[in-house]
Amino acid sequence: MSNLKQSIVTLFVFVVALLGISNVENFQESIIDFSPVFFVLIAIILFSELIIVGRLTKAGVRLSQYAVIAFWLMVYILAWVFYLGAEKSIEVNLIQLLLVLLTAVLAFDVGQRTDQTEIALEGLASSAFPNRALEIQAARDFISAEITRSRRYHHPLSVLTVRLEKNKSWGDLKEMELLSNEILERFAIAKVSQILSNHARSTDMVIRDRDGQFILMCPESNQTSTSILAKRIAEAVKTELDAHIECGSASFPDEALTFEDLLNIAGERRTSVVTEEEQQVSKLA
Repeated sequence: MSNLKQSIVTLFVFVVALLGISNVENFQESIIDFSPVFFVLIAIILFSELIIVGRLTKAGVRLSQYAVIAFWLMVYILAWVFYLGAEKSIEVNLIQLLLVLLTAVLAFDVGQRTDQTEIALEGLASSAFPNRALEIQAARDFISAEITRSRRYHHPLSVLTVRLEKNKSWGDLKEMELLSNEILERFAIAKVSQILSNHARSTDMVIRDRDGQFILMCPESNQTSTSILAKRIAEAVKTELDAHIECGSASFPDEALTFEDLLNIAGERRTSVVTEEEQQVSKLA
């Protein structure tokens, strides 16, 4: 965590110093006058390295520092050829190039350390609440095999999507209220994963996607059985976390023939699951 803070501070100081120096009139007149295209590139680098690169990393794309340097080097060379060639001297362009590459390296370091911190938090949450959920990319072969088996032998199969509702109290996790909401949410999601693993059958597959949504593939199950399962899970989440979940379901082959179509239909049907206790309270009211 200290390395992440140091990287953020270094990037912040560098950008503030760069912007501050560039706005000093005497510096622009006597030393170097930066091009507007240069500042546009700096802004694009900061946005892409801190946001887009992190999402690519989560999607399984592995980037190296050298690849990032090579990419932005090519981008600046293209900008130099088409926009900056006649506008600035070679010396100014070289200085701008070095600053662009330095910005890319510093921003990439922050993005990489942020991703490492998120992975560490995921591991900590998973170790606190052991479960058998698979990441969706790792489960692709199993999903394909299960769909193929159900199609070949004309067996039913249902998909149940489960998502933890946000901005709710966390029940047993309240002792960690000094932590940020994001960390609390990660632990709550890991707890939901454990609940799903405990309530799913041994033949059911528990899958987690990159957006924090869980997918249960339930062979030999129909809509009725998945609805019962969703209510049991909602009761457990309410009891152990004092929170609510949203669920949606779809069945093969009656409603869809592919995993993606099953997910789309389940997503369209996703609603908050009300526990039996809450239904009784609602009726009394």
